[in-house]
Amino acid sequence: MIGLVVDHGVRPAATLEARLVAEWLAARGIEARRLRLAAPGRSAQALRRARLQALAWAAGEAGALHLLLAHHALDQAETVLLRLARGSGERGLAGMAETRAVGPVRLLRPLLGEAPCALRAFLRATGQPWIEDPSNTGQTTRARLRAAMRDRDGEGVAVRAALGVAITASRRRKEAEETLARSLAEAVQLSPLGFALLDAARFAAWTEPLQREALGALLRCIGGHHHPVRGDRLTALLSHLQRGKGGTAAGCLVAPRGRAMLIAREPAAAAPPVVIREGSPVWWDRRWRVWALTGDSVGAVGAAEAAALRRVTEEVRCIPSVVLASLPAIRRGGVLVAVPPILYDPDMGAPAPGALFRPPEPLVARGEGGAGDGALEAW
Repeated sequence: MIGLVVDHGVRPAATLEARLVAEWLAARGIEARRLRLAAPGRSAQALRRARLQALAWAAGEAGALHLLLAHHALDQAETVLLRLARGSGERGLAGMAETRAVGPVRLLRPLLGEAPCALRAFLRATGQPWIEDPSNTGQTTRARLRAAMRDRDGEGVAVRAALGVAITASRRRKEAEETLARSLAEAVQLSPLGFALLDAARFAAWTEPLQREALGALLRCIGGHHHPVRGDRLTALLSHLQRGKGGTAAGCLVAPRGRAMLIAREPAAAAPPVVIREGSPVWWDRRWRVWALTGDSVGAVGAAEAAALRRVTEEVRCIPSVVLASLPAIRRGGVLVAVPPILYDPDMGAPAPGALFRPPEPLVARGEGGAGDGALEAW
């Protein structure tokens, strides 16, 4: 067992708190690793994303299969109420999932049904002090909701009602996800080069709600998005596809390709180049985990260089042009030295650069969709 302690670097006290927690873990014979987030952003949402990403990859690199988080019943109730206020559909009202795939590990939340007062009582009984998160009393939307509920113990009527909603919606969400997973497993080929091929005939035979769900899942995965694609964009794209035409949405291109539909990243939507700093690997375009020499840059291949590569390099001619143009390219001193998934010039020196397609959300969550088809996992 390993304890991962995150220091966001936002509050001056955070470093001392992280050190203290590491000492508590060590006193109980648990190895502690402190993670410092580099420029994670200031919004609560940006901090959550950066924290979860850092925890998942640190757990994976430590050889762990599971990442356990201590979200409790009050956290779950707040999540459900916030999503209700935002007009979320039934999927949103299911709240936080008890288990889901995140990066190379499975995230588990075993305490979602436990009231915070019960957790405090347990800590007191074991003589273990704790730190109250100052953000719980700040000015975030979640903190204001928590203050309005006036239920520090997490055992009030509102909490119990929200948990009931989450349980019912979660059951229905799981059923829908199982149907979606089976359908995608039968109809989709997901490439490690960051694109997908969708069987056009199978897609046409699905109900329109299933088409929307499948298309949304593909766009979210291939586009590297954390959140679902907007409904109006799905509606417009689906209308084009039903008429046998292609279209774009959420930074992706969807186009007919023989008996299939190609879903690929739009090269113009790819992230700008970034320089590899000490401490590689880096995330690029929200979809690629890239490592190279310090000082190298990573950016999209681009249409012009993709065309040049296709003229002189036989290995890339079977790759769709739009896919090749959006792949990560390593440049050293402005000169292309590698397209890590497929090309590398060994004369440019070792270690060889590398890149793995790792979007924030897999197309099908491991073990949760019921399909059991590893080919559909983004990890």
